[in-house]
Amino acid sequence: MDLYLDSADRTALEPLLATGLFRGVTTNPLILQRGDVRLDAVPDLVGWLLERTSEVFVQTTAHDVDAIVPEGHALRALSDRLVVKVPATRDGLAATRRLADDGVPVLVTAVYDARQAVLAAAAGARWIAPYLGRMTESGRDGHGQVAQMVRVLEGTATQVLVASIRTVDDVVTLAAAGAHAVTLGAAVAQDLFVEPLTDAALAQFDEAVAALR
Repeated sequence: MDLYLDSADRTALEPLLATGLFRGVTTNPLILQRGDVRLDAVPDLVGWLLERTSEVFVQTTAHDVDAIVPEGHALRALSDRLVVKVPATRDGLAATRRLADDGVPVLVTAVYDARQAVLAAAAGARWIAPYLGRMTESGRDGHGQVAQMVRVLEGTATQVLVASIRTVDDVVTLAAAGAHAVTLGAAVAQDLFVEPLTDAALAQFDEAVAALR
């Protein structure tokens, strides 16, 4: 399962990207706002990210098909390692079909139901992004929905990149369910590295090394 980071905060991203364990970075307007990145600064952010990782996802901001499509092309023109994110609305899915036909890789985002996964695959999306935490917090079976999406998309060219992840336990559960990728906020990503028993073992190793000198 590929790991991505869901952030536009360069200070938080830099040490995590330096590990080489994260395939790329995903963003959306909320993430840009939290990172204090204005829309006109997105090209600079994309350049900075692609110096440090393989792939970046940037979301369109328009709402109708005829505006989403040129915006998607403009974003893709920033780099051939940029994936365009489009919300899972009727217009968004129609725009996804047009962009996919033009060779633009698209992630359909804000997915909450398996039927949207079916539509995204029909639209030629490269990825879908189910919002696990938001589904669960709304009273839905988030993990069950994601597992169903994985099954629905089996054999298609559309993969599942799960977003809105609250805990490291979610990451393990999603990996076991066959999710292709997850995108994590910096705090959850940092938590992946925390294991007190490993720290305790390392301390014992260091004591043994000191005694052997």
